Amino acid sequence: MGALGQHAQAWTEFWQGQGEVDGCCARAPEILGPVRAHWSTFGRSLAPDSQVLDIGCGTGVAGRALVEANPSLRIIGVDFASVRVHREPRIEILSDTRMESMPFSDGSIDAAISQFGFEYGQIEDASRELARVLRRGAPFSFLVHHSRARIATDSLRHRRALQEICGTVLATAFLAGNNASLDRQLARIRHQCPHERIVEDAAQGLRRMIGEAPAHRAEIWRGVQAALAPELVMLAELERSAVSPEAMQRWLRPMARIVDRGDLASRPSDIGAMELFATPIVGADPFELAAALRGA
Repeated sequence: MGALGQHAQAWTEFWQGQGEVDGCCARAPEILGPVRAHWSTFGRSLAPDSQVLDIGCGTGVAGRALVEANPSLRIIGVDFASVRVHREPRIEILSDTRMESMPFSDGSIDAAISQFGFEYGQIEDASRELARVLRRGAPFSFLVHHSRARIATDSLRHRRALQEICGTVLATAFLAGNNASLDRQLARIRHQCPHERIVEDAAQGLRRMIGEAPAHRAEIWRGVQAALAPELVMLAELERSAVSPEAMQRWLRPMARIVDRGDLASRPSDIGAMELFATPIVGADPFELAAALRGA
């Protein structure tokens, strides 16, 4: 399986475990209200019967918020993962569909949104495809990960903990059946990665299994690595894709050029992220993630 296939599989497993209400915001309940309010405002701004593209839609949370605000909209979501498809009269989700190659006619889309999805794509190619499918002057609004937001920094810390758990030093202690060495390595990881529940879960499981036969211990360790691999892939992608304030203008450049929107620019929003011609997202922690990008 290539890198793209691994990423798609990781996201497929992620979406299988997510609810339809909160989606990828489930770990950050404090931003749910402001994000929903943003989509409600954007939805109400769209003309009746508009066809709206939801890029990296997951289970369709953002699209549902638009339809709740403007019931005449029709939402078409695309995601390169295999997500559960729920029959809803105004929402269609196309799984296994890359944002860089979408099955829509030129100029057939009236508006576009993305909630923490567009930044995971190949920006040049995705921007070119966005420009192709949008009608001239169509509005779009994207929320993108902010590199200094709590979710981004928490995810980086969590990724480090997973890397330590899957590392060769801990593996050597466990596979050798050395209790003292295992305890020392677990103590080291706790010190380096405080407040990470996964470390305690791993410690309990490894201590319980370290007395198994060597062949069984090796099988257990392979199972640990396989179980944690998808999340490691996702966390690495988040770290790569999150956008810093300093990099935002450079990040926007290919979109501005390809979409032919020279007015694309960013500015601080009320939640300490970046905002582009959007109603301010208010009521969230100033260090929370998200950048609102909207073409006027």
